Amino acid sequence: MKKKGFCSRLLRKYRLTIHNENKSGKVIGFYISPLRLLLSFAISFLIIAGILYLIVVFTPVGNLLPGYMDEAAKNKIISNNLRVDSLIHEVEKQDIYLANIRAIIYDEITIDSLEKTLMPVSQDSVNVETTELEAQFVKEWEEREKYNLTSQAATVAILHELNLFRPTKGEIIRKFDPADGHFGVDIDEIAGESIVSIHDGVVVFSDYCANDGFTIVIQHRENLISIYRNCYRLLKQVGDKVYGGEVIGTLSDGSGEMRKDKKFLHLELWHRSKPIDPNIYIAF
Repeated sequence: MKKKGFCSRLLRKYRLTIHNENKSGKVIGFYISPLRLLLSFAISFLIIAGILYLIVVFTPVGNLLPGYMDEAAKNKIISNNLRVDSLIHEVEKQDIYLANIRAIIYDEITIDSLEKTLMPVSQDSVNVETTELEAQFVKEWEEREKYNLTSQAATVAILHELNLFRPTKGEIIRKFDPADGHFGVDIDEIAGESIVSIHDGVVVFSDYCANDGFTIVIQHRENLISIYRNCYRLLKQVGDKVYGGEVIGTLSDGSGEMRKDKKFLHLELWHRSKPIDPNIYIAF
C-alpha cells in the first residue's frame, strides 16, 4: 500500500496556472507531475554535463584544468621549452660573436685577446693541471708559430678556394703587421676608383667610425670577415647581400680630386676571430 501510494503521488498531476492581475484572466496553464518534474531536471543535467564534457575534451579549455592536461600537450610544452633553451643559447653565442666584430671594427682588440675562445669554458669541464715544463713548451711553440704561414696551411687551402676579388686598384703601401697593431693592409688610393666586395656575403656593419671614416664589414662563408676602412662613401646597408666584385663603396666623390688625409683603403681579413694577411689570398 505504501509503495502504491508513493507511485500514485509521483504520477498525480497538478495544474500550474499563471494569471494576469490587470486583466483578471488566465495567461497560461499546464499540468505537471512530480515524476515529470524529476525527469526534466535529470534530462537538463545530462544535457549540460554532455556539453561540458565535449568542451573539455575537444577544446583547449581542458588544458587549463589542473591534472587534466593530455600527454600530447605535455610533450609539446617540453619540446617548446627545449627549443627556447636552444634559442637562448644561440642568441648568447650571436651576442658574443657580434661583440667580437664590434671590437674588431673599433680597434678594441689586442694581440693577447686573439687567442681567447668565443665561448667561455664550461664549469663542468675537467681541469688538468699543466706542469711548468709543459707550460714553457706551449709558450715557446705559440711564440714560434704565431705568425708562421706554414702552420696555416689548412686555412690557406680553404680560403684560396674562394677566389677572392681585389677590392680596388692600387699598390700596397703598408703591409700586414699584427705585432705593430696593424691587422690589415693599406692600399694606395686611385682617384675615381670604386671599392668592390672580395667575395659573396652579407653586410653586417655599415657606418661612420671616428678613427677610420666610413667602414663596411661583410660576413662571408667559411667564417671569413672582410673589413673596408677609410671609404669615402658607402653604397650598401646592413643586411644587404653582396656578390664578389660588386661595388660596395667609393674612394672619392667622382670629381677626381684626392682626399686630404688617409689617401688609402685599409682592408682587413678575419678568419675565425683571427686576423690573416690579405696579401696571401688576394692577387694585388
